[in-house]
Amino acid sequence: MLDIEQVEPQQARALCLRWHYSNIFPPHCLVHLGFYDEAGLAGVAIWGWGTRPRHTIQKLFPSLGTGDYWELNRLCCRDDLPRNTETQLLAACVRWFRQHQPERVLLFTWADGIRGKPGYVYQAASWLYGGFITTEIYLTEGGEPVHPRLLVTRYGSRARRVWTHLGLRKVWGRQFRYVKFLCGHARRKRLLRETPVRWSRTYPKQADLTWAVDAGEGSRETRDPPRIERTVRFRQPAPAHNQHLLFEQARAKR
Repeated sequence: MLDIEQVEPQQARALCLRWHYSNIFPPHCLVHLGFYDEAGLAGVAIWGWGTRPRHTIQKLFPSLGTGDYWELNRLCCRDDLPRNTETQLLAACVRWFRQHQPERVLLFTWADGIRGKPGYVYQAASWLYGGFITTEIYLTEGGEPVHPRLLVTRYGSRARRVWTHLGLRKVWGRQFRYVKFLCGHARRKRLLRETPVRWSRTYPKQADLTWAVDAGEGSRETRDPPRIERTVRFRQPAPAHNQHLLFEQARAKR
């Protein structure tokens, strides 16, 4: 079993920036757990919330609030570690929260199906699967992801005329829900009775991944995963006073 502890946020982020496929962090990263080996910090799990914490939990379990759960924001281990290390890290986090934060009722996460990940790590850790949603991102010609919110903050709109003039492709894919209960059996049964989501251990596999791509000429479905690289050029939003100018520049490319 892994022996984990709280680590400095800067250390956790540095490990993710080196080894994780995404270099963008959600807004609420609050608990940084990790473990060390002879080479230093080896793996981290960063917990907090996404962009809409209360909405997220109450859509799944209406009686719960933000103080009842953590969402997994990042899970990252060095590539030289054994393949089951992430699953061991998740199990260690469950033990840590039950010991140090017994008020937490459950842990929640999304598996990034749009990046070709059905959530095998959570399946191996016996988390419950709760179906999927269809989400969207935009990709540059080089495969750099652009979040829909960034189009709004930088260009004032994510209308079709904006992203097509920027030379982006719109990609739809699946995001898979997973949950791990920390509470006792009785409360777990009550929560499963109230939830509108069907939770089970009938897990998605690679064949359940599907995408739709629109490069400006209409969408087409595919089972070939799009190439998605790290965010570089579109990482920082433009200043608010430049939004109108940038939007007009996008329109001028018509």
